[in-house]
Amino acid sequence: MNTIIMIFSLPIGIFWLLREKKAMQSYEAIFSDFYEKVKADTGLTPEEKRKLLEEMLYQNHYTVTRKDDRSIRGEKKIFSIGWMFVGLGTFYIGLIVYIVYYLYFQKPHVVEFAV
Repeated sequence: MNTIIMIFSLPIGIFWLLREKKAMQSYEAIFSDFYEKVKADTGLTPEEKRKLLEEMLYQNHYTVTRKDDRSIRGEKKIFSIGWMFVGLGTFYIGLIVYIVYYLYFQKPHVVEFAV
């Protein structure tokens, strides 16, 4: 049974990695579109723009690590289902290695807005 799981996990993981790559591009496009829309709105004060951008980060579960008059920065670790399945497909050792990497070594995804 374990062999069957490992045989199917590797191709499933590769499939998910490709999907995650496309999803990450659209995810970043949403942030940049929102930023451009807020930046172009002349009816808002810089404080209101900062508040809208900060709210966008909070709604997407980012931790605001830096906030000043000129910029706001949010960070978030993103767990990869694709790498999890690839790890399952490599005799479970890869899964343990990926979880340890995610918990202790993975750098968070950073979104920074200049107001």
